[in-house]
Amino acid sequence: MVLILSVFSFGLGACIASFLNVVIWRVPRGESIVSPPSHCPKCGAPIRWWQNVPIVSWLALRGKCARCRAPISPRYVLVETLGGCLFLAVLRMVAAALPQSPDVSMLLSHAVFAFVMWTWVSLMIVGSFIDYDHKLLPDFVTVGGMVLGVAHGAFQSAVFHSVFHVLYSVAGLAFGFGLLWLVRFLGSKAFRREAMGMGDVFLMGAVGALFGPVAVLATLVLSSVVGSVVGVAMILLSKTRLGSFAEIPYGPYICLGCLAWMFYGPELVSMYIGLFK
Repeated sequence: MVLILSVFSFGLGACIASFLNVVIWRVPRGESIVSPPSHCPKCGAPIRWWQNVPIVSWLALRGKCARCRAPISPRYVLVETLGGCLFLAVLRMVAAALPQSPDVSMLLSHAVFAFVMWTWVSLMIVGSFIDYDHKLLPDFVTVGGMVLGVAHGAFQSAVFHSVFHVLYSVAGLAFGFGLLWLVRFLGSKAFRREAMGMGDVFLMGAVGALFGPVAVLATLVLSSVVGSVVGVAMILLSKTRLGSFAEIPYGPYICLGCLAWMFYGPELVSMYIGLFK
């Protein structure tokens, strides 16, 4: 059963990520995500269903269009593999958190949590790649994440007959949004230019709504460290100028920090506290 569920979750994640590739390409260009069907961007040939099997088709076609043999970016298979791996990781995380003899409410709560995390992972994949390409975070990613977090908190409160979950979600949303808005405001004053986009602020609000205030702090620290390391490396490699450092998209690093919290949150907190012992 564990093997079947693992294969299912990886396959589901890869299939959804295959659709996310379409969203990543079309949404910033104002194109429909349903019409026209998938086609080669060079010759326009339609991609048949057997040529659109996640990961497998790209490998079988050796990364080329079946008709014109134009190269297909390896990023497509990267996104599909990433989606499959993250969906599998979420399943394993949820399964590990289940007690030995869960009751119906506990099973329902964990099943909904897995669905919410799969949805959030999908939104982060889309947001990260669109932000990397266009320095843009779509509202359906940021605002959608906040709505998802509060809705999940409300559901948990209904299941366990306590308002704690929804209040914790709202508090996390307010803290995440407010904290990054303050960072943006102070940064803009210090650099006399826009330090970051409002999309990043809304995205941190979504992190808080889903995981609470502590996750906001951890995500902010982790994303800042990773973003700084990458930014300095790009400057040293002459990929960018020092003056354009603030133009590096921050959304992907927020998503990386959030993923680290999702899967290693307690361990990271314990490690940090251990530094003071």
